[in-house]
Amino acid sequence: MLSQYERVCYELLRPEQVKAIRQAAPIAYVPAGSLEWHGLQNPLGTDSLKAHAICCEAALGGGGVVLPPFYQGLLGQGNWGPDGWDGYTVGYNQEATLEAAVEGIARALVASGWKVIVGVTGHDVAVQRDAMQRAIERATAEAPAGGFAIMEGELHQPGENIPVGMDHAGAWETSCMMHAYADKVDLETLRKHGLGDEESLQMSGPFGIGGKNPLKHASAELGRKIVEKMGELIAGKARQALDQLK
Repeated sequence: MLSQYERVCYELLRPEQVKAIRQAAPIAYVPAGSLEWHGLQNPLGTDSLKAHAICCEAALGGGGVVLPPFYQGLLGQGNWGPDGWDGYTVGYNQEATLEAAVEGIARALVASGWKVIVGVTGHDVAVQRDAMQRAIERATAEAPAGGFAIMEGELHQPGENIPVGMDHAGAWETSCMMHAYADKVDLETLRKHGLGDEESLQMSGPFGIGGKNPLKHASAELGRKIVEKMGELIAGKARQALDQLK
C-alpha cells in the first residue's frame, strides 16, 4: 500500500484524527472484493486491494475515511480457476451474507456520525454492487444519512488517457496493482508459463485472464492514472450525495 494512503485508513488513525476528518467531510468508504484467481501475476486479494486504493484516492481528494478492505465478495457456487489452478478461489458466498455484513458496517458508521456511506466493489459484477446498494439503503433509511454502492470503474469510459476498462486480471487490474502494490505483482511469471503477445485474452483460456494482455498493456503509470481518476470520479459522486443532505 502506498504510504500516503495511511492518512485516510480508519484502522491506522487516532480518535482525534478521525474526529477531524468526520467534521470536515463525514464520508466513509467501504471497499469490497473477493479472494479469487487473478492470473499468475497478481495476488488473490486483487479485487479488494485495488478498490481500497481507489477509495483512498477518493478520500484524499474529497475527504472522508476508508475502512479496511472486505474480502468476502460474491463468487457463486464454485471454486474457480483455470486448468490445474482450481482450489485457490474462496467462493460459495451468498448475497444475503454479503448484504448482512455490509449493512452491519454501514449501520455502525451511521451511528457514529458518518453521513455518506460509499460501497466500492473491485469485484466488478452488478450483483455484488446491487447487494451492497440494498444494504446501504437499509442502513441509512431511518437516519439523516445516505450513500450508494458502485463498481470501481463504472463511471469511466475508455479514452486516450486511459484506453482500457474494467477487466479480470488484464491490463486494468494488473496496472492498478503495479501502481498501488508494486511488490505484489510478478509479470515475469506469465512469461515463464508461456503467455505470448496476444492482444487480448479470454477468461476461458489457460491463464484465467479476461481483457487486454497485461504483458503488452499493463504498467504502473497506467495504474496510477486509473486509480487516481476513479478516485476522483467516485469522490465527486460522494460529495454530491453529501451536498444533497445539507
